[in-house]
Amino acid sequence: MKIHRFIGRPEDPEITKQIHKVLKLIPGEQVIFGDGNGHDTLYEITDGGFEAIKTLEPVGADRKVHLYLAILKKENFELAVQKAVECGVTSITPVITERTIKTGLNVARLNKIIKEATEQSGRSFLPVLSPILNFSPALAFGSAAEEKIIFHPGHIIYSPKKTAKSVSIFVGPEGGFTEREIDEARTGLYVGASLGDLTLRGETAAIVGTYLAVNSL
Repeated sequence: MKIHRFIGRPEDPEITKQIHKVLKLIPGEQVIFGDGNGHDTLYEITDGGFEAIKTLEPVGADRKVHLYLAILKKENFELAVQKAVECGVTSITPVITERTIKTGLNVARLNKIIKEATEQSGRSFLPVLSPILNFSPALAFGSAAEEKIIFHPGHIIYSPKKTAKSVSIFVGPEGGFTEREIDEARTGLYVGASLGDLTLRGETAAIVGTYLAVNSL
């Protein structure tokens, strides 16, 4: 039986409403409450509220994967964020590139999507949505990772470095990165890689790239 996970406290009225009115959980069933920082507790629903049963071990990948994603159309960007969280991403940084068309984001909605995807996938750690960065500062920001990848068609197929504990991956907009951006990334010791022979949409590349990077061990 699935045990529903919530980021928040048992006394949160919105969570309580979801548990009783939406999910229709009843006394005797169990739920997990966490703080999004790895501290999870198993509770049993009682007639008067919730009773703590035990502290749980945190659920999350050992590899820290940081996704730098060019801003896409609203629905596409939101889908990429949702699925990257489900795949285990650690942080998501929206990036403005030379071919970026849309530059505005609904940050509140994106954070809601991240929270719900974290709960749905059973993760203990809430991924971070970082502020929007231009391409060059984003490269600098991601340069501390042990493995640095920029996805672009025509390069060797991505083979994750299994020993790396931190990974920065860059996914471009529709139309991809420009050659100038690829050269700048290489100068910063990023490795160019592809996700196969097919041309993927930006949101698809973000999902596939994140999954491969997270699950390489």
